[in-house]
Amino acid sequence: MPSLPCVTLAAMDPSLEQARQAFMDGVEQFERQQFEAAAALFEQALRLAPGRPSVLMNLGASCVQLGRFEQADACLQQALAADDSQTDAWVAWGVTQMALGQWAQALQSHERARALGADGADFCLRWGQCLAHAGRLSEAVQAFDQALTHAPNLAEAWSQRAHAQRDMGQMDQAIAGYQRALALGADPELHRYYLAAISPDQPLVNAPVAYVQRLFDQYADDFESHLVDQLGYQGHSVLLQHLPVDPAARFEWVWDLGCGTGLCGSLIRPRADHLVGVDLSSAMVAKSRSLGVYDSLHAQELVDFLKQATEKADLVLAADVFIYVGQLEAVFEALSPRVRTGAWLAFTVEEADPGLEVQLHSSLRYAHALTYLQKLATRHGWQWAKVHHAPLRLDQAQPLMGAYVYLQKT
Repeated sequence: MPSLPCVTLAAMDPSLEQARQAFMDGVEQFERQQFEAAAALFEQALRLAPGRPSVLMNLGASCVQLGRFEQADACLQQALAADDSQTDAWVAWGVTQMALGQWAQALQSHERARALGADGADFCLRWGQCLAHAGRLSEAVQAFDQALTHAPNLAEAWSQRAHAQRDMGQMDQAIAGYQRALALGADPELHRYYLAAISPDQPLVNAPVAYVQRLFDQYADDFESHLVDQLGYQGHSVLLQHLPVDPAARFEWVWDLGCGTGLCGSLIRPRADHLVGVDLSSAMVAKSRSLGVYDSLHAQELVDFLKQATEKADLVLAADVFIYVGQLEAVFEALSPRVRTGAWLAFTVEEADPGLEVQLHSSLRYAHALTYLQKLATRHGWQWAKVHHAPLRLDQAQPLMGAYVYLQKT
């Protein structure tokens, strides 16, 4: 997090000397990066001199440094309502809104700060990220270029620039950007993953666990509204509709792998004696817990959960999960000993291009060949019972076809 400069409290009435002194002491603590102490002093000054824009701004900036973004949001809104010419307040509010996932508002704050003269590598990097979230990719690249003008060796700017170029279809430039970021010390596992998605000569790698966890932690609040309402996602409902068992059949133990916000769990609950949800994202698990449909929930990596499970499952669901896993050998190896004979495994995949077993698309999602899945099933004692082809969701306003696969344990 960049250090956010403080502003100076205007001259006060002598009767407010205590507030002035608390403010000045807070500024000193902020400059020493003692943000907890600074926040306490700014809060003291605010109690003695309510509504002062400079105090509110500095308290907001301290809360940003402490990760208290809800409090920062309230302080900075008040500061800017009183004085909207504070460049540093707009900068701090933009940082706050990014942290809260309020990307449209974050872009507005950055653009206002820019109009007031804000600049620098870190500012331009964040500004570019906001532009990219708004789909203004060419402008985002320009903002990242400005960041690199200030700091040519800023690895994150090279990486973010490459993301935008990838999304614009400029694959050669994106490859060069990811390689430059790697050379400057960017996360090697993550950037090998990015490169594998757009560079045919790169070896296939599985998605980094930390990347998937962070992605869905950030996505949790808007997951259902975006995936179901905007993209028309139906994988969870179609998967259960075509399960090749008697509709009245019940299952003693059901595992909902990659349970997300509980879309599958809500549908299968009436037929499950014990329903267990597993997801890498703790934010997704929290959303599922609020539904009250699961008997137990685990914020855990998929294979780790399977290796540690003690009960044996009768039905295992994995809707829209394997597209974030990649190679599935470890999943099948861990799963097969932990289900009962006759148990069902039902999952969705996107299908790989002819000649490829597992394919990583530039979307950073994996696709799988049915022949690859059949080999895994045979190797690990599953009977190939059924495959159903139907759309999973919309992609670029067009139906994205998927395979709904049903295996039974022999």
